Amino acid sequence: MPPIRLDSVTRKMLLPLALASIAMLLVVLAILLRLREHVVEAAGIATARVVASQIVNLRQFYTTEIGARALQSGMQLNFDFENDRHTLPLPATLVKALGKSIERDHPGMSIRLYSQYPFPNRAASERYDDFEIRALQALTRAPAQEQFVIERRNGRRLVRLAVADQMQAGCVACHNARSDSPKRDWKIGDVRGAIEITVPVDQMESEIGRGIWSVGLVLLAGIFALGSVATFATRRAALALQDLNSELEDRVLERTSDLSQANANLHEALHQIERAEPLAALGSMIAGVAHELNTPMGNTALMVSTLKERVDQLSVALAGNQLRKSQLEAFVSEACQACVLLQRNADRASELVADFKQVAADQVSLRRREFMLDQLTEETLRTIAPGYKHRPVRVVAAIPAGIRLDSYPGPLEQVLTNLVNNAVLHGLDPSRTLTVNIAATLAPDAQSVTLTVRDDGLGMSQEVAAQVFQPFFTTRLGQGGTGLGLHLVRKLVRETLGGSVAFESAPGQGARFEIVLPLVAPPPGAKLPPAAGEI
Repeated sequence: MPPIRLDSVTRKMLLPLALASIAMLLVVLAILLRLREHVVEAAGIATARVVASQIVNLRQFYTTEIGARALQSGMQLNFDFENDRHTLPLPATLVKALGKSIERDHPGMSIRLYSQYPFPNRAASERYDDFEIRALQALTRAPAQEQFVIERRNGRRLVRLAVADQMQAGCVACHNARSDSPKRDWKIGDVRGAIEITVPVDQMESEIGRGIWSVGLVLLAGIFALGSVATFATRRAALALQDLNSELEDRVLERTSDLSQANANLHEALHQIERAEPLAALGSMIAGVAHELNTPMGNTALMVSTLKERVDQLSVALAGNQLRKSQLEAFVSEACQACVLLQRNADRASELVADFKQVAADQVSLRRREFMLDQLTEETLRTIAPGYKHRPVRVVAAIPAGIRLDSYPGPLEQVLTNLVNNAVLHGLDPSRTLTVNIAATLAPDAQSVTLTVRDDGLGMSQEVAAQVFQPFFTTRLGQGGTGLGLHLVRKLVRETLGGSVAFESAPGQGARFEIVLPLVAPPPGAKLPPAAGEI
């Protein structure tokens, strides 16, 4: 093969092409390397934030549910739980033990719990670095503002994120009562210390770096391929130069498009991480809306079935020339009432669907208005009455006239419906009539009203009563019970209506629910303190 002799056209083309290709390669690598820094940091912070949220929720659940029940059953909570099988760990001890387990399974990752007021058994071993000291000071001033830092330690790149460890009701009672507590005047919401999550991101950084260098090698190979094509194309014919330029432009556009798409995908991945928690909340919201739609749609189906039965009876009487005026008048009256109820339930279902369409990522938009409590109760009972019309059930409402609320009528109707339906489903003894009494008492300061729903049904054992508000807990699984009714009652009363609910029951003595509601509901999203006496 004769030696290749590059003509002047080839030499003039290759030098700018080589320089442009190298420059493009360097720019792309620089952009990807810089983007890698942002992606790694954002992913590490997001991961630490999710773990911190789970630890906070776990600790709160352990304190309010596990610890409280353990104390009620006679067990003790202490830091030396490993030495006594009848002792459970304190919430803080549980977090520390969990952190040690995670450190063993995931080297480099850690969970730390530290405070300005350590217990005497830990005070001697507690040592805080600069970040921990700054985090404690900042979280004490602003508990809602998380603190984080990105640093290198022992050759590893780490993301450290600290959130406030705030005192809950159960924590306050325990810390103020312990003889070895370094501080005994805690209040709910005080910052006890900090929960710190350390997440290593060096492995993620290395994997992304390898991907970037792979892209660089592919681009470099493409550059050499383009150079070879250009060399041989210009050697064969000068006229092919125009075609080669077009091909190079197309390829550059293709590479630019691929890089733009890769950049867009990386930004979308970051966006998905940020939306993870609101999407989880939206999933829970969808389940609640679906459950609420059950009541109006079920009532509508029942009304249609009843109306069809009456129409069939009227048709038979008409066909046999036995139709009487009184029978026709009764049918017209029942049909009118059924149409009213059908319209109300259809409107209610339509309103629920319309409200759900306005749902943002993290909150439901509820309709608020002023209404009279006695009128709302009467309308609600009329709506659900067909559900127990042919059963030995009597519902008596004694609501004083003149009690006006500026609140959310939809959730309150759902609360009343769920409580009555729960009494019929779980408290009805077929051998005798079940009586459900609904009463209301206005507070002396005229700022709140106490709504009482009491039945004389079968009642509940202490074990069942302790779990009535837990989601998906039911004693009638497969028999009409979903385990969501009373859970939704407490959720609606607490989070939407701004009130509290107390409950008591005993076998053979029925059940009694006492709901305290403010006459003016709090604004949406307001954080409410735990109500006295609430379960």
